[in-house]
Amino acid sequence: MTEGQTLFLILSLLYLSDCLVWTGGRTVLFSSPWCHQWRASFAGDYFGNADGSVALLNPLPPLGSSFWGHWVPVSMSPSGVCAFTLQAFQGTGRPFQTGIVLAYEEISELRADGKHLLLNGSRFTKCCTAEQAKFLAELIKRVSCEPTEKREKLIRESLVVQFAKEEALNHLAQVSDLAAGMRWTCSSFFIFLYVITPIMVSAYGLIRFVIPVAVVMLLSALFISVIYFRGHKTLFQSQPYDRLSNVVKMILCPPVAIRAADRLTLNAMSRFHPVLLANLLLGSDSLAFARAVIRDLKHPIQHDLTDPRAVSIVSWHAACELDVCTKFLEAQHSTILDELLSPPSWDGVSSAYCPRCSCQFATRLGECPDCPGVELLPFSVAQTSEATHE
Repeated sequence: MTEGQTLFLILSLLYLSDCLVWTGGRTVLFSSPWCHQWRASFAGDYFGNADGSVALLNPLPPLGSSFWGHWVPVSMSPSGVCAFTLQAFQGTGRPFQTGIVLAYEEISELRADGKHLLLNGSRFTKCCTAEQAKFLAELIKRVSCEPTEKREKLIRESLVVQFAKEEALNHLAQVSDLAAGMRWTCSSFFIFLYVITPIMVSAYGLIRFVIPVAVVMLLSALFISVIYFRGHKTLFQSQPYDRLSNVVKMILCPPVAIRAADRLTLNAMSRFHPVLLANLLLGSDSLAFARAVIRDLKHPIQHDLTDPRAVSIVSWHAACELDVCTKFLEAQHSTILDELLSPPSWDGVSSAYCPRCSCQFATRLGECPDCPGVELLPFSVAQTSEATHE
């Protein structure tokens, strides 16, 4: 292997490593690999463990677009807060959760430390982002200061604000505008670094072009860094550390600058609920996404909580989120909820179905083998008669 080939391999590995992102168990990745068709992927679709998995962002121009949607890692009710949520969005597993429960009267100190939410000086849970940890700390503080009868309204409002569609549309337009020019610049840098440079080096040798290529790499990284810095400051004014650290990475390792648009956009829409993001991005596929979320909230898989307070808080929060979610979907289309909760089309043989995964079974009693704790529901006489008639 020649020196030029070795250098090209090193640069390629550096770039590909930056195309990998970790998608946690409470996160959904919305990606548009070729800048047109959006798709959603959960943890478990790629290599990983119980807490998440690795996703590969599109490495080739035109690079595409990516957003993360995050669910909160805690459940809240008028009586207290619990480090546990019922959602298990894909498959039958949940990310590790401590299940610690505290009444608001038991909380004497709370703050955010990076991604960690600290209650009474101890780590209560780890959030998806530092902004989420800060948001939850402020919300818990506001709720704990109110009398019990006012807490429900505050918690519900914190969920409703995540479904502000008009605000989300405006913010999405702003993010897209900031990232569009940067993405084309990054694509041009990719073509120079991984197409033009290898051709020139193969034809004329590495020695002649190593200095000019290094200069162009540095200037390109500096240019992209300036664009990124301005865009990040516009979207994330309260995150100077992340902004500066990413700029330093891009300057010291120019191939990293090719993914600058993703570094800008991944968490840009994360304050909005994933169901809203699916509604904005997935088009007709958003119905299937919403169906999975609604059914998971309405028919959660079995959990291992034993504390009655924790069970009460977690169940209350899931019911509140389900109500807010369904109201949002009904506002988009008056009949959409009936479609989401309707049983699957009868196969002509089965006697019952799972209300969570829609699998059909010959037996009428028992639990779904794929959804622990979810009881099977029988097909009604009207449904089977209608299907037979058709």
